[in-house]
Amino acid sequence: MSESLLWSQLREGRKAALEKLYRSHAPALLQYGGKFSTDQQLVEDCLQDLFIDLWQRRGQLSPVSSVQSYLLVAMRRRVIRQLSRQQKHETTEEPEEHQFDFEIAIDEQIAARELSHEQQRKLKQALEQLSARQKEAIYLKYQLGMDYEDICKAMDISYQSVRNLAHSALSRLKELLAGGWWLVIGLYC
Repeated sequence: MSESLLWSQLREGRKAALEKLYRSHAPALLQYGGKFSTDQQLVEDCLQDLFIDLWQRRGQLSPVSSVQSYLLVAMRRRVIRQLSRQQKHETTEEPEEHQFDFEIAIDEQIAARELSHEQQRKLKQALEQLSARQKEAIYLKYQLGMDYEDICKAMDISYQSVRNLAHSALSRLKELLAGGWWLVIGLYC
């Protein structure tokens, strides 16, 4: 069953559609939310609240071009909003830009390319050099396989900004991993 059909059924009030959307998107949403906060309970609460809110507002939902993008945007906003609330309660200072903790799931994919432990370490170090926004763009593009249009929506930035972020991130990785190592990244991505 297509995502757009499930979305339409959700809007019509079919609980089974909500359940199918939850089952198919919950793992990725939890993983994505976990990139903004290590508080697993907060992330799980945000996910539950998101789907409760979808059900409660089902009659007001508009058609969407990408259900995945819509859910990622909603999840991102919920987690960041919760983190901002927590930060305001803990301090009177303005909330900082939220970090995006990104680590490529390199275990089986890199093993398949027979990369050494040293190369894996260098890749992780290089990724740590990227900005939070660059990490997020790379994660959405190469880990979740989203296209640039959907990433624009998820990150709430322009198409050109997403392209620039991805390009600058890959350029930075090439620079940091000099000596042809960037070819591995190109193949991986």
